[in-house]
Amino acid sequence: MPWPMPAVNPDALSPARRAALYVPAKLYELGARMRMALYETAYLKPKSLAKPVISVGNITAGGTGKTPLVEYIARYLTDEGYETVVLTRGYGRQSAARVALNDGQPAPSWKLAGDEPLMLARRLPDVKIIVDADRHASGRFAETTYGCDAFVLDDGFQHFQLQRDLDILVLDATDPFGNGELLPFGRLREPLYALRRAGAIVVTRTDRAFDQEYLLGVLAACEVAAPVFFAYHDIVGVHELGSRRPQAQRMLVGQPIGAFSALGRPVVFEDDLANLGANVVFAKRFPDHHAYAAQDIAALVAAAKAAGATRLVTTEKDAVKLEGFAFGDLPVSVVEIKAKLEDEVGLKSLLLRTIVRKTGKYYRKPASEPPSGAS
Repeated sequence: MPWPMPAVNPDALSPARRAALYVPAKLYELGARMRMALYETAYLKPKSLAKPVISVGNITAGGTGKTPLVEYIARYLTDEGYETVVLTRGYGRQSAARVALNDGQPAPSWKLAGDEPLMLARRLPDVKIIVDADRHASGRFAETTYGCDAFVLDDGFQHFQLQRDLDILVLDATDPFGNGELLPFGRLREPLYALRRAGAIVVTRTDRAFDQEYLLGVLAACEVAAPVFFAYHDIVGVHELGSRRPQAQRMLVGQPIGAFSALGRPVVFEDDLANLGANVVFAKRFPDHHAYAAQDIAALVAAAKAAGATRLVTTEKDAVKLEGFAFGDLPVSVVEIKAKLEDEVGLKSLLLRTIVRKTGKYYRKPASEPPSGAS
């Protein structure tokens, strides 16, 4: 299935525009249902890899906090001693060629690898990231070229072509089901009954106000038997754009800053900054995966200064596309975000059982050995 068409707000549409979108919307729904049925009836069969595959994905379009969870899982499995490889398609990149990151070769441009894969590679220096639309082929490549113990499949909930050993579905607590409508009128990529495919559900952003009774009620109505874990994201560090030199988080507290990002849910990033105590006097939202140009930066700097900002702040996903641009005398800081789970033991136990069930191997690094990525 191609990347879904963007959701629109049906209430903001004219009757003519609403009518024009009706047929494409129904065709999208028909295609999604037929594709699910072909795999559910085994008319089409997924391909398998020799090593266990743990998928992390969404049922809605837009940001749900999926990438920090991919990092969390890959880091944990690596720290447990499993040679872990992340398989991702690298949405938004300007190349179709397979790219391997953290394989001992110089990292390519984000234009070849994609912004999220390059960000993950920097966050997970001990984990190989394979970027390829064909995740089975890239998995076989990793098995034969590097050898590995486990795969983490990024954005894999709709990637039926590859057999998964554990399907983790990520829901945003503040908008879990995108008003219940499929694209383009809502944010759902699939009908709600697809929730039953999940082997585990991780509800992110639970540090914000949300209707837990409604969320759990929908899961129950859809007969979802998977365990539900609650998570949130936390700002764990700040560094300087370009040099990546660490900075103190307190330098943002009370300061007039300009926030900018190209995310699926930019308001979450801006709220995180406000909750940290930053005085966000200016916010600029670019389309998700936006490729920045010099004119974007010039206009951004001018608008931020006019609003009284003394510093710009962005995300790690954006930072990989911004190095090399000149921001004049306006400093730029990058915030680092990690996923935090309320029931870490439960999710980690599920991950380990999945690995051991297929491989029969249980690894644990010596306690004296530092965790992966430690300095």
